[in-house]
Amino acid sequence: MKLTIPLSISSALLCASLVTVQAQDPKPKHEIEVRGVLAVPSGEASFSSNGDTGTVISFSRDFDFRKELGFSLRYTHRTASGKHKFLGEYSQTTWNRNTTLTRSFTFRGQTYVANLDASADLRLSDFRVMYAYRWGDDKIRIGPMVDMGVVSTKLNITGTTNNGTRSDEGKVTKFAATVGYDLDYDPTARISIFHNLGAIAFQGERLFHVEGGLKVFATRNFGFSGGYKAQRYRVEKNDDFILVRAHGPFFGGVFRF
Repeated sequence: MKLTIPLSISSALLCASLVTVQAQDPKPKHEIEVRGVLAVPSGEASFSSNGDTGTVISFSRDFDFRKELGFSLRYTHRTASGKHKFLGEYSQTTWNRNTTLTRSFTFRGQTYVANLDASADLRLSDFRVMYAYRWGDDKIRIGPMVDMGVVSTKLNITGTTNNGTRSDEGKVTKFAATVGYDLDYDPTARISIFHNLGAIAFQGERLFHVEGGLKVFATRNFGFSGGYKAQRYRVEKNDDFILVRAHGPFFGGVFRF
């Protein structure tokens, strides 16, 4: 009897402590992440004016845009069960390039002259919200996702035309949506592997994005992220269109609570 009572008390205290630890240390449901994205662009654009057809401008041939560092800010919420995941994100990257044109082309009704200096600014920004329904357990979750938002593309060119020095702008902003899948794999409490892909094609427009990476948490709440991301957005408005492809690595910091 003297031995039984202490063992029972010890077992009860151990169970109570385990329940207390689990109650005080649930898996975080909210996450804020800030990223730097090193993106290399390519693509093409054509902008007309007053019925004049524009030349299809190649970003790589005519301006040779180089990699630039953009940014991304996102908020993620996962429900307690892990089945539902919500995400909101805003990202923006701007590329700048000064060059000597190797050919003449027409942009917004103006002919920019070959063998003369010109500069171009290309900007890609997008805001999206995402919902994913995932199957799995505490370690791995995968399932279909849908996202929607606004994609804004802008190209500004300054240079010498037949009418002197000019600066013209072409811009297309469109509502966008994609469907795909979302994956989270957490082999430990401090490591998370993720992958997300979405795509859609509609009336000549093409939208595609994919990313994959790793998050490592130094503490329960703070960590670092890194991976690779690729995008392909082709949007059009009337006779104008712009196609932007961008890909490259990203890195950032994560706070979860």
